[in-house]
Amino acid sequence: MKKENFIETLRLEKLRKLQKIIFLNPKRPADRTYNINVTLSEQTPLERNIKDTRPQKCPRHYDISKLPSVSVVIPFYNDALSMLLRTVHSVLMRTPATLLKEVIIVDDHSQNEDLHEPLEKYIKLLDRKVHLIRMSKREGLIRARLTGAKIATADVLMFQDAHTESNVQWAEPLLHEILKNPKVVIQPHVDQIEQFTLEYIGNAGPVPRGGFSWDLRYVWMEMPQHEARRVMFQHEFVAHRTPTLVGCAFAIRKDFFFSIGGFDDDMQIWGAENIELGFRGWMCGGEVLNHPCSRVAHTFKPFAYSFDGHREKIVQKNQMRLAEVWMDDWKKFFLASTNSWPTKHVSFTVEEKTSLEKRKIMKKNLKCKSFKWFMENIIPEVPTPPMNAVYYGEVFNLMSELCFYITSKKYVGLTSFCFFHRLLPKNLFHIDTDKRLIYRNRCVRIDNTTKLLRLGECTSLDFYPKENWDVARHSEVEGMMYVDVQEGADKPVERLCATQVTNIFPIHYGKQMPQLLPCNTNDRFQKWRWTYKFNFTYDWDHYTTSIEE
Repeated sequence: MKKENFIETLRLEKLRKLQKIIFLNPKRPADRTYNINVTLSEQTPLERNIKDTRPQKCPRHYDISKLPSVSVVIPFYNDALSMLLRTVHSVLMRTPATLLKEVIIVDDHSQNEDLHEPLEKYIKLLDRKVHLIRMSKREGLIRARLTGAKIATADVLMFQDAHTESNVQWAEPLLHEILKNPKVVIQPHVDQIEQFTLEYIGNAGPVPRGGFSWDLRYVWMEMPQHEARRVMFQHEFVAHRTPTLVGCAFAIRKDFFFSIGGFDDDMQIWGAENIELGFRGWMCGGEVLNHPCSRVAHTFKPFAYSFDGHREKIVQKNQMRLAEVWMDDWKKFFLASTNSWPTKHVSFTVEEKTSLEKRKIMKKNLKCKSFKWFMENIIPEVPTPPMNAVYYGEVFNLMSELCFYITSKKYVGLTSFCFFHRLLPKNLFHIDTDKRLIYRNRCVRIDNTTKLLRLGECTSLDFYPKENWDVARHSEVEGMMYVDVQEGADKPVERLCATQVTNIFPIHYGKQMPQLLPCNTNDRFQKWRWTYKFNFTYDWDHYTTSIEE
């Protein structure tokens, strides 16, 4: 046996022994702390085989001699050691050695014992390309990523979460697109690692794209017709445009990343940086893509760790920075959608206003396009909410998890195709300041005979003369949706509540539909949730800034 082979065999044997020592009696918190089945993860090979989930038509061969090099940056904070190491192993296993410059794992001041000496011992044996960086204090994912990005030496940065797995040929499609256009921000198609079984689940079918809700959460959206037409019939294996990034894995040239401002390092811990980079990528001369032939799986789970402060307020302030710098007049919809939540009432300090001013000046110097351009050219399928909307979005039954939609016969039916905090234009309703229930500029009226709901003209005399809609709220966006009806001026006002029923009338017989019945606080089928409660009246001038002309 050659000396090199002997040394490699010895190294691998030491790694296997160290794995047994680390995971036999792990020095870590209980599984419930992580919201992941960590015990099973420690029993699962770090270099496990996973199925190739790419579409059949994806290219299998790339000229890697022409592709740019890549540094993979993986921040972590109190993550499960086995999940972190499996992430690193998957990158090392499935990235051509000539393309992979380094893997930089950045410890955001973790406290768990197994992430100190055990991790250091393992990294020393693993691969010379793997570098461990320790932050001197908790800075958050955003700044940890920036720390790794600044020391990376490759042409391209790949940011990846510490509970992901890279699939076969994940890198080549991304690097190929960046080679064609150096001003691309590109993400792989995100598969799923089930948090309790650790099953690798490939997401088949049409490739979704990333959007945003008006309260600036990331949402998945169907590929719209205008984008499907752009990529023709190749959308199964061609990169397509996405307005925003999911955030768990994406690649960008290092020089382009820093030329458009890197991450906003005055954002705290985590939250909104993925949407902000999506907006900025498009508005400042780049392109943001999703590639179905690159696959990286992510473990979607409830957030397990503290933010060293009030999580909602920290995320809200990040989102406010995003809205203030990039959304122009559209920021009013973000502000109105969060104004109803007392936990989200925050304000900027003088220092934070100064840093906001710097980001605005950067935007101006880069000659970035307006948010109006973004809405019209990148995400035109998303309608702008009307300014007189009080409740807006999907109307979602809390008991059945069905939501309003308009049937072919123009009645309001109930469908399971619902996405709370998703933007589906065909399912958007609103109650306006005149207490009318509206769908696409038409009123939802009450059938006098059946008490079912159907579309009608707002001024039509075929319905009750007076129909006033509102919500008896038991939270910011949830409650009993009621309507006060009056058949005539000499008649008493009657209050009825929207109730999910099995319809007994000939029209849509046997279907689940909303019907107006006497209100009953014990009836769980009378409890509904709207996507947004808008309040445009609050004075937000206490935190806004403006660029001096």
